[in-house]
Amino acid sequence: MFLKCVMNKEVHDFIRECDGVGGFIGSKVGNTKRQINKPRPVDEDDMEAIFKQAKVEQAKADQAFEDEQLKAEASNPEKLGVDSPLVSQNIAQTKASKKIGGRGRKSRKEKIEGMTISIKLGSTVQVMSGAFAGFSGTFKKFDSQTGLATVGFTLFGKETLADIDAKEIVAETS
Repeated sequence: MFLKCVMNKEVHDFIRECDGVGGFIGSKVGNTKRQINKPRPVDEDDMEAIFKQAKVEQAKADQAFEDEQLKAEASNPEKLGVDSPLVSQNIAQTKASKKIGGRGRKSRKEKIEGMTISIKLGSTVQVMSGAFAGFSGTFKKFDSQTGLATVGFTLFGKETLADIDAKEIVAETS
């Protein structure tokens, strides 16, 4: 760090006590009990050389990072999408048409027409993503208009119902 100031003992001690400051570049002054590094002025040319070197090193690091990212993408061309094996195979969307419904601002929800689900009522389902990711529950009902599935979870010894996007659940195989 470069600092331009009038140096006195107060400023020196204040800077020295800051987190991350190891010391000053310069010669030691003072008695044997309390020696301090007296900062020496740095020429503007020296500062420019240091800044240029730092800029070159940063550019090299950025280029190395970009090259590493390109290699990683080239070695793993499969990206998560609808055809990915991580997407639930138990859910089939027959129609992709979407409508925005409702009268006011608060009631505007996305409606999905014609969505079907191949999970039977009462079966055990696993939540794959969202707030309940990793939880298992009982499939209670399915609303094809909104695409929400009602799942019952046993939390603290009591069954709690939650409406979860049908795309986030899969039938549990046992």
